[in-house]
Amino acid sequence: MFLSEVGHIYFFQILQSLHSHSTTMQSYNQINFNDIAPDELINYIVNKHHGFTKNMLSLTLQHSKTLSNQGEKEASYISKALILLNETIKQHFKDEEEILYPYAKKLLEWKRTGNNTMVPSVNIIGNPINRFIEEHVYIIDLFNEIRTITNNYTVASNNKSQLKLLHAELFELEQDLQKQIYIENNILFTKLMELQKEMILAKPTN
Repeated sequence: MFLSEVGHIYFFQILQSLHSHSTTMQSYNQINFNDIAPDELINYIVNKHHGFTKNMLSLTLQHSKTLSNQGEKEASYISKALILLNETIKQHFKDEEEILYPYAKKLLEWKRTGNNTMVPSVNIIGNPINRFIEEHVYIIDLFNEIRTITNNYTVASNNKSQLKLLHAELFELEQDLQKQIYIENNILFTKLMELQKEMILAKPTN
């Protein structure tokens, strides 16, 4: 048998968790992401958001360490939070790009061709997605910590211009990550869970 009844129940539990952990964002840039195919969403996330996040993390880490070395106490706290954020996101993106997204594209190939011989007969969507949702929560928590450190990115007029720039970079990074998390939690992950559930129900049992 392809997947047990317990596995079917688990799918519904994960689908419900997507909504409870979603960020509150309706749309941006006037793009209706619900109308975009999952493989196109994946390409959009990787090409637009992953690259931007990696570059901005590298930049903010460099700036926070420089300011910390200059004796800026706030920057030292920011740097510690960014190190944790960078470690989490580096592995997070790697797992998405090397495990989840390639499998998702195989599911889409099945949907379009009806050929499921290339799709592994195991549930690898549910557990990774559940972990990615938890990592999204952790990423948001780290940014909440950064907002506390920076007083919501508020800089006194007599502070260094470099610190003001760092705050602006952090705000831009957070905004972009919120958009990415919104697309994944609210749209992409739900589509992939429903697609795998459809394939499970369509696959004949032994």
